[in-house]
Amino acid sequence: MGFSHSALLQLYGTSGEAWLVAEDLQGVWGYALTARAMDDPRVGWILALGVHTERRGEHIGRALLDESIVELRSRDMDTIKLTVEPDNLAAYGLYIRAGFQDTGQFKKDDIGDGRPRKILTLLLPTTHPQSQPEEPADEQHEEQVPEDVAGVRFDLQDRFPWA
Repeated sequence: MGFSHSALLQLYGTSGEAWLVAEDLQGVWGYALTARAMDDPRVGWILALGVHTERRGEHIGRALLDESIVELRSRDMDTIKLTVEPDNLAAYGLYIRAGFQDTGQFKKDDIGDGRPRKILTLLLPTTHPQSQPEEPADEQHEEQVPEDVAGVRFDLQDRFPWA
């Protein structure tokens, strides 16, 4: 089940993280929306991941999932969560193959649409950066920090020959 156009616009506007889009010259074929958890800055959520029915089976979902994980990890998150309908075996299998573990279930009444959802969690390995010698203070040295990007366009043409 996908989101309505207005719901997607609202999610995009409030997510503050990344909106990934799988597209080619013929159109948009999938999307993923991620966000940082409100209660823990080390936890990211994949709020939505969808692939157009015409393009299912072409590994677009896996590519979007992988890119979502990369994006969340780049923002220093070490735990990623998502929910999936228990009877959506294709999506459930995709997430389990990617390393997510089934960590529980929301009850029917916990979600707005009244349907239960499985909670899946991926724990990312933490890496501790090796200590670097401190650079001497330099008044002329100014670090260039890129602007934060609200959305990321994901181009499939480099990954898939049909794109």
